[in-house]
Amino acid sequence: MKYLLIFLVVTASPLACQVPVFRYALERWQSDSFRLQLIHRGEAPAELSFEPKHLNLEFESVNLEKITPNERFSIIGLEKLTEYPAFLLHPPESWGNNEPLVFPGTKSTLESIIDSPLRQRIKDGILEGQSTVWILVEGTDQTANEAIFKLLNDTLLEAQKNIQIPEGVIQADQAGKVGEDINLDDVLRSSIPLQISFKIERVNRNDPAEQAFLRILTANRHSPSEEPLVVPVFGRGRTPGPLLGSSITAETVTTACEYLCGACSCQVKSGNPGYDLLFQTDWQEKLQSGLVVIDKSLPTILPSLNDESLPKQESPADNSSLKSYVVSSPKILLLAIPVILLIGTIFLLKKSN
Repeated sequence: MKYLLIFLVVTASPLACQVPVFRYALERWQSDSFRLQLIHRGEAPAELSFEPKHLNLEFESVNLEKITPNERFSIIGLEKLTEYPAFLLHPPESWGNNEPLVFPGTKSTLESIIDSPLRQRIKDGILEGQSTVWILVEGTDQTANEAIFKLLNDTLLEAQKNIQIPEGVIQADQAGKVGEDINLDDVLRSSIPLQISFKIERVNRNDPAEQAFLRILTANRHSPSEEPLVVPVFGRGRTPGPLLGSSITAETVTTACEYLCGACSCQVKSGNPGYDLLFQTDWQEKLQSGLVVIDKSLPTILPSLNDESLPKQESPADNSSLKSYVVSSPKILLLAIPVILLIGTIFLLKKSN
């Protein structure tokens, strides 16, 4: 009976919160961890070893001369290495791909894996209150770059004017002033301005300081060198994946903005086909929040590059997959659930006496 009552209380909780998806992800989703292996023979160079701090990364130094053949066999991607030292960057399990990214074992490479100027700008934008930072990875076709930038910029400016913050969001310092009967999911966990605002960051595909991050950003997927890519980033450095510039439309961008700025749906984060990126940031300290909740996820926001596992794009007449995630349950259902649960509880209590 005790567990039944707990179940009834849990199932009677609201099915969605009013905090926008981008803000919920920032305040309550902890980033998935990468694993970096330094593969070397003999003594490891001191400049290539470090202890990750404020970084969703685990580090391991592997001396091939001190491990068994079986241990060597268990290192995924080792067969790709031809020179030592070298780095193997293993993505989180949530990527759904255990193939590591291979990097040369140099100090400059290590620094570029850990952080980069573009990531610092993305982080700053998000912590300033940007809803989403849209990355434009420029291709060699400058005409295409400018066309995509104009389309993206015009669409985002229009979205900023038309999209509204969901009603019912409670500021952190107002939680105690609106009464006891509130949904804690509707309460913000930080003082970062809550606003509908978007930012575009342009990066050259051949920028030497961003080579490591661009491979992580695009999940190491290949695309035509002349074609620009667009990658939205939100939360603590999460993305649904890259889009080829030729597939971008104003409707696609607007729909993504509407979802990311809409009320958060209640699902498990691991069901989200997006993936986390590598960021060196003490998010908890920046947010001044000690609460991390991993209980919500996103549907596929945009068709990712070369991702055959995602459903085919719907026609414009039936393009409602994103919006359907933010539609609240019918009012009659919300009214009926508590009544049904109350009647069921009374019946079971009487039966147990």
